[in-house]
This record gives sequence, structure tokens and C-alpha cells, in this order.
Amino acid sequence: MEERGKKNTRRRAKQRRRRNAVRRRRRNAAVKRNRKRTRIVVLCILLAVVLLLIAGVAAAVRIFTKSGSEEESSENTAKDITIENVQKNGGNGVISFEDKQTEKTQTKETQTAKNTATEEHHKTNGLAICMYHYVYDESDPPDDLNNNYIEVHALEEEIEYLVENDYYFPTWEEVRQYVEGDLLLPEKSVVLTFDDGAKSFLDLGIPVFEKYQVPATSFLITSNDGENKVKEYQSDYVTFQSHSDNMHRAGGNIGHGGIFTAMSHDDAVADLKKSIEICGHGDAFAYPYGDYTDDCRTAVEDAGFTCAVTTENRRAEVGDDPLLLPRVRMSLGQSLESFIALVE
Repeated sequence: MEERGKKNTRRRAKQRRRRNAVRRRRRNAAVKRNRKRTRIVVLCILLAVVLLLIAGVAAAVRIFTKSGSEEESSENTAKDITIENVQKNGGNGVISFEDKQTEKTQTKETQTAKNTATEEHHKTNGLAICMYHYVYDESDPPDDLNNNYIEVHALEEEIEYLVENDYYFPTWEEVRQYVEGDLLLPEKSVVLTFDDGAKSFLDLGIPVFEKYQVPATSFLITSNDGENKVKEYQSDYVTFQSHSDNMHRAGGNIGHGGIFTAMSHDDAVADLKKSIEICGHGDAFAYPYGDYTDDCRTAVEDAGFTCAVTTENRRAEVGDDPLLLPRVRMSLGQSLESFIALVE
């Protein structure tokens, strides 16, 4: 009996050890599983943090890039507006503005008055584009005094009349729109032009226009010291436009015999573009000697001019070709009354 009791005791002890071993294995397995879960959770958290950081950096880059683009766009837009709001024209004063990128002062013409034309009150009898040439002082008349001259005091009297009577001086773009029927002009409108860019006009005429702040166009033969004239006689009120570079000379057999009518298309366009480059403007062109052909007109158009004037003596009217505009000739000794009759 005693021996059987010992065996039972040993068996129960052995069973307890087995049960304890099973419990330990289960606890150890549970600990391992918990540790594994913990590691997975930590890894997931770390991964999420990394992804959030990447997303944040990407968003910051996008915001920075967008901000930079908007700032650049804003600067470009502001510059475009500054430039676009200053209109080109062939006979109105200039306004200076500074290009901050190039730090250069540039010039563009601007209108000096407002177009007050209405359906009830506008110009209906044609636009006088006045054609002058040279200016002289009666105290020192030139040896070759002829019908193309005007005495400086007579010129001043005419300009003073225009100012006192509130005349409007349309741009060349407005002249084109007028003859094409797209724009009304005030009843008192006039364009003032001087051919050849002669020293007599530059020395005596420009001061008159600056005194009265009235715009005018000087059609310049640029091969005749054009670059120096443009630099020396810069004016807020007189704009240099093309009278060709080197086509104001003989060589053709039409009209006055100017060479323009005998030149090839490419040579003519090259001449015109060179004159535009020197003048700094390509708004208007005056045909040398007033001579032209259909081919000449095509060359003028291909060179990019807005308007071109001839020597046909009459007012410009709605329906006229903007590249073959007539002008009203101003003559030596004309009275103020004659001038008024020509421009009203």
C-alpha cells in the first residue's frame, strides 16, 4: 500500500510538471505573439509617420512652386499691362517708362487728348493729313527758298490756332481705323507731317511743337545721317517715321522717277525694315516723291507699316486705302485763313 501511494504521488507530481510546462510554453508563445504584434504596430506607426512626412514635404514643394509661378506671372502681367497700355502712334507725344528687367528707358507714343467724337458730332468731311517739308526764319532765308518751305512764325501761328481751338491729333492707328470705318474722329481733327527730316525742320520746327505740346510726324530719310538725327533730336512731341532708308533717289521711270518703283520686292522690304530700325517706329511711311506701284504697296505692307502716305492732294476719307493715304499740301506764303480752310 505504501509503495502504491508513492507511485501515485510521483505520477501526480509528474502530471503537475507537465501541466506547468504546458502553461509555460503557452505563456511564452503568448509573449512572443504579443511582441510580434507590438513590432508590427510600431512598424506600421513608423511607416505612417514616414508617409505623412513625405506627403507634407511634397505639399510644401507644390505650394512653394505655385507661389513662385504666381509671383513670376504677376510680374510678367504687370509688365505686359505697362507696355500694352502705352499705344503706338505716328504723330503723338511720347511717354517714358522703365523696364525693370533691362533697366533701360524706352519710349512709346501716347495720345495727348481724348477722342470726344460721338454719333451726333464727328468728322464727316475728311481728315486733313497735312504735308509740310522745310522751315525757315525770314531773318535768314535759304538760298533755295521754294514752295516746300514755311516760315517758322507762320508755322507757330498755325499750331497756336489748332491748340486754341481744341484740335484732336489722332494716332496712326486711329487714322487707319478711321479710313476703314471702324472709328469716329472729332470734328476738329488733324495730322501734321514733315517730309525728309531736314535740319531746317529739326532746328526750327521741333521747338514749336514742344512749345505748344502738339504731336507731329517727321518722315526721315534714314541714310541721310538718320541715326544721329534720331539721337540728337529726340522729342516728346515729334516722332520719327520712315521716308525709306535709301530710296529717296532717282532710278525709276514712274512719276518723279524714284527708285522705289524699280526695286525688287526683297530689296525694297530690306530697305524699309532698316529705316524702321533706325527710326524706332514703323507706324507710318511716306512714299519717296509720292511714287508707288502695286508692288511698292505690297512691300510697304510686308514691312509691317500701319499707314502709308502719298502726295495726292486731298483729305483722307472713309474707304481710302490706309497704305495709300492722300495728304493736304502746305505751301509757302499761305495765310492763316487758307490754312484754316484746308484743315477744318
